[in-house]
Amino acid sequence: MIYDKLSNILRYRGMHPNLDLALEYIHAQLSDMPEHVDLLGPDVYGNIFTYDTVPMEETFFEAHANFADIQIMTRGSERVDVADISVLRVDEAHPDRDFWALSGEPEVTVDLAPGSFLLVLPGDAHKLKIMKGKPENVTKAVFKVRMK
Repeated sequence: MIYDKLSNILRYRGMHPNLDLALEYIHAQLSDMPEHVDLLGPDVYGNIFTYDTVPMEETFFEAHANFADIQIMTRGSERVDVADISVLRVDEAHPDRDFWALSGEPEVTVDLAPGSFLLVLPGDAHKLKIMKGKPENVTKAVFKVRMK
């Protein structure tokens, strides 16, 4: 897991060529991003989502074995819980879709707001959409990056 200021995003180049592609796009073109962008077909792409944050008990941890997620809040803020999958219980497993639903306690909690980003790597379970105090309508860019 990497949590940092958006202005520092290029510091994390060099881990994987697919990740470099996404980081460079975010740095140069995030403000002009359409609702969906394919950077490398199904291996690197991004989407813009708008939704209302919810109470913690209405969301769950998700994890991926092959993909990293880059989460960038563009409007509003939400709490995100993160934990290594080894400390959580698997509730659903869909390896064919690279998706696991899990439950348990977070190891780290971050406030995702404009100007910051969260990079969760394969094996980093993340619980999204958690409201901070009261529900809030937010907009977020999410990039999926194949790492394996």
